[in-house]
Amino acid sequence: MTAYLDAVRRYAVFSGRSSRSQFWFYHLTLLGLAVAGFIIDIAISGGSEPQPLISALIVIGHYIPSLAIIVRRLHDANLSGWLVLLCLLPGIGVIAFIVFGCLAPTPGPNRFDPSHSTGSQSATDGQTGASQAAGASAVERIEKLASLRASGAINDGEFERMKADVLGKTEQGNG
Repeated sequence: MTAYLDAVRRYAVFSGRSSRSQFWFYHLTLLGLAVAGFIIDIAISGGSEPQPLISALIVIGHYIPSLAIIVRRLHDANLSGWLVLLCLLPGIGVIAFIVFGCLAPTPGPNRFDPSHSTGSQSATDGQTGASQAAGASAVERIEKLASLRASGAINDGEFERMKADVLGKTEQGNG
């Protein structure tokens, strides 16, 4: 339920990341709401053919948050949010939706959320967005930045800026 509430709070936020569990729990809750709306539609119709009034309002009301959470899910996999347009195509839209929900996340920072840190790391340098282990030496931090550059998570310019920042803090601490 918290995944659903988080997605509703971030109604039109197309930046940042959403995990697989947030994606699937949100859509599972939305499915439950749509089914409940359809049951209400059946009750309102009194036995005749139901008109999907309530269930349609529920689905339409969740259209933008659904697109936003799919975009954030794509960002979590380090993919462009514009791929969400594949979900709108007849036939392959459902397949794209399922694939996007199952994509593996990018560990640590990526181009859409450079300040993202994994559970085993703490972001001690929020200004540069480098994820660093607590108490790591300057060499360890620079090695971590080098691995981020090698994986493509940061570019050469970001690497040089973050490295200079690490070295500057080291000199300040020793001086």
